[in-house]
Amino acid sequence: MQQPTDPSVADPDAPLLGPPLRLPHPVRALGPTALVLLVLVPLAAKDPDFGPTVSPPVNAALMAFGGLALALRRRHPAAVTAATLLSGQLPLAIALYGLAARRGGTVPLYALAAAAELRLLVPFDLGDVGTPSSLAGLVEDPLVFGAVPLVLGLATHGRAHTVRVLAERNRFLGERNRLLEEARRHAGERATAAERARLAREMHDVVSNRVSLITLHAGAAQVAHAGDPTAVRETLGLIRALGLQALTELRGLLGVLTTPADRAPSLRGLPTLVEESRQAGLAVGLTVTGPADGPAAPGPAVQYAAYRIVQEALTNAHKHAPAAEVAVTVEVRPDGLRLAVVNSPTGGTDLRDTGPDGGPELPSGGHGLTGMHTRAGDLGGALHAGPTPEGGFAVRARLPLGAPRAVPAT
Repeated sequence: MQQPTDPSVADPDAPLLGPPLRLPHPVRALGPTALVLLVLVPLAAKDPDFGPTVSPPVNAALMAFGGLALALRRRHPAAVTAATLLSGQLPLAIALYGLAARRGGTVPLYALAAAAELRLLVPFDLGDVGTPSSLAGLVEDPLVFGAVPLVLGLATHGRAHTVRVLAERNRFLGERNRLLEEARRHAGERATAAERARLAREMHDVVSNRVSLITLHAGAAQVAHAGDPTAVRETLGLIRALGLQALTELRGLLGVLTTPADRAPSLRGLPTLVEESRQAGLAVGLTVTGPADGPAAPGPAVQYAAYRIVQEALTNAHKHAPAAEVAVTVEVRPDGLRLAVVNSPTGGTDLRDTGPDGGPELPSGGHGLTGMHTRAGDLGGALHAGPTPEGGFAVRARLPLGAPRAVPAT
């Protein structure tokens, strides 16, 4: 049964440099055992100097024992290293390398390495070191079969640890990049949705107000007396002016023309806006208190939002209460801007369900109140719209004097 691979340790059968050797697991696991049994055991059985004792049969048995133990070196590296201390040099070197590669620099490793060095010194006469050749023979086995496998195993373990750390780092960076890309994508989607909502709100405010007034004036022209060409001419002139205004604002929204910031709708445009509603037959009164210019005046974004809220409220009055009286009040205070658009009960003839000519009322998409709430909320203000106790309808808003947002192009 194949031993599961432990990702926290190195593969002792992999080369020190380059990619791992892709051999079948049985070959990597049993290759050293086969080498010892087929090559070293016969040599130990014939050569009395090829082993830890002077008896060839004992040396062959110990070599075979060490070779068989190597088959378990991947599962029990420390125990196999201890067992091969009684075997030949090559099984001991293979086991020591495997222990260092799989476990790294641990106390058991260094203890077994010291025992291995002593084991490799046993066959030599420590008193006979008077010549360079005898000294070289003394250190040859401990160096080749002890120190070198130990160093190579530790290097393999360190390389595997470095590769593992780099792989974890790459996985972490890949996951972080994926999350960042997903966050950027979601932010782009949110920005796109917000921009679409803003453009839809601007389109609604411009188209709804201007087209509603054009429709009202066209209805008035239909019922105008044929013998009063002056009234018909004035009505058609108003329709043309309103159409040009709507076209200009729509071009600005679509980017064909860009309205400069100093020409964007503001509190200064409220008298004109109210006058347009009066010409369309709505009884509107306007009261503005406080500065519309100067340092104490509301910021451009706040004035723009106030203008659009009043515009939409007047459009709704045209649609649902054309016979009512409407009072527009704007008050600039040190703590913010207050505005109110209040229409009285229609009384008498209720025209909320019919147009000026007795036809159906002007269409309503139901987006006006939502847009007004959004405009106030975007600036950190609040808006309330609902019936009054007298039976009319009121739109009241509170806006801060300053806002971080720039004036949108219209």
